[in-house]
Amino acid sequence: MPGRSLIAAVLTALSLVLAACGGGGGIGAGRGSTHSGAPLVRAGVLAFVSVDSDLGSAQWQQLDELAQKFPGRDKAVAQLEQALSKQGLDYDRDVKPALGPEVDLAVASGGTSSSTKAVALTKPGDAGKFKALVAKLNASDSSGSDAVYREVDGWYALSDSQSAITEVLKGDRAPLSEDSAFKEALARLPDDALVKAFVDGRRVSALVGQAASQGGSGFGLDALRYISASASAEDDGVRIRGASSGGNLGGGEFTSKLIDGVPGDAFAFLSFRGEGTTDQLGKLESNPQVGAALAQLEKSLGVPYEQVLALLRGEIAFYARPGAVIPELTLALEEKDENGALATLDKIAVRLAAAAGARVEPGTQGGHPVKTIDFGQFAVHYGGVGGKIVITSGVNGIADYGSSGDRLADSADFKEAKDAAGMPDSNGGVIYVDLKNALPLLEGFAGLAGESLPSDVTENLRPLRSFLAWSEGSGSSRTFDAFLEIK
Repeated sequence: MPGRSLIAAVLTALSLVLAACGGGGGIGAGRGSTHSGAPLVRAGVLAFVSVDSDLGSAQWQQLDELAQKFPGRDKAVAQLEQALSKQGLDYDRDVKPALGPEVDLAVASGGTSSSTKAVALTKPGDAGKFKALVAKLNASDSSGSDAVYREVDGWYALSDSQSAITEVLKGDRAPLSEDSAFKEALARLPDDALVKAFVDGRRVSALVGQAASQGGSGFGLDALRYISASASAEDDGVRIRGASSGGNLGGGEFTSKLIDGVPGDAFAFLSFRGEGTTDQLGKLESNPQVGAALAQLEKSLGVPYEQVLALLRGEIAFYARPGAVIPELTLALEEKDENGALATLDKIAVRLAAAAGARVEPGTQGGHPVKTIDFGQFAVHYGGVGGKIVITSGVNGIADYGSSGDRLADSADFKEAKDAAGMPDSNGGVIYVDLKNALPLLEGFAGLAGESLPSDVTENLRPLRSFLAWSEGSGSSRTFDAFLEIK
């Protein structure tokens, strides 16, 4: 991977963050850029990333409003200013006029590190300033490998060699901007975004195919057309949106049943359907290298690999809630055959207990038969609850699952996170973290260790309310959203 072009790209990103946070020239009124270097890049590159560097755009103004909520913003600005100063650079004088309204990065690869070429592109407001910036970067670089550039229609392509630039630019080849997968992938992202990225699934499939021929596994990526992603600032937080076409990147949408039993004080929750994942994991048995490891796993657990996978074919949910000392961790599994699943777990429990010098002991929780493996410093309890298997570290975890009382799905914090993120009830899986209520737990852990979190750390974590991620669509055409709520 060419180091010099990446250093330039990182420096550019730092400069943009510096300006957006209130340093340098600040933010003025303006519109986002519609320029793009994609028409200059050949179709068939591995990846293409575009960064909105128009600091007057609505996106940068929105990001600045979010940054205002963090007490450490000014300190971060000062540190970024120092980073530029160490390079002998000033944002207003050296960087701002050297950048166009968009900065792009294109990557081509033949499957090896030596064949991977990265090229940065921008259409600077002042070509002389761009050339002067590159000269300063080269002068401050001790690697002995200077960055080079080439001008094309007012755009400048920057990399570590002219051959890399030739490899990435279209020349007499078809441009990336006319590639059907590229156009479709970008159309599925928000119009306004700070960053947009495209990965050519056909190139990824070829790379994965090479790995598979050497003993790897394709994991359903052989038919992948593309993956695209964006990062954008919104009123209440930052959103990452992704899209994919082709391949097998997950099952269809569903409405979680397991969340209905999760207690309302859970601060983390994960749910997805397991059949798509287990189908891919089942294919590992045909891999000679992985097959040997799976045979050893079967021997250790005392059950066939297929029985382990059978436990995971329905909905799978994991959640964490406050405990007496450390958080209580619980895994819930939707099972068509509860008795068969319990029989499999009994065999696994006996093997694990024997290996640890422990015993499996019967008991009850909330009227449900429960078995416990006491490992000394901690214990694991498991049992069946109305067609579901619950495995937990909590002494009352099974009794609390599905009992009367507050439920996570009805809690005010979870509803607020859903509303802010715009998550639908039916989706392909969800990850939720209540960051607001997780902070006191972190402070408590630090206290138990005889330490305390620095005040500047806690103050800069307080604006973080929640994190919510989910997917939608079918296995061959999906979107992915992740939303960080900030207030």
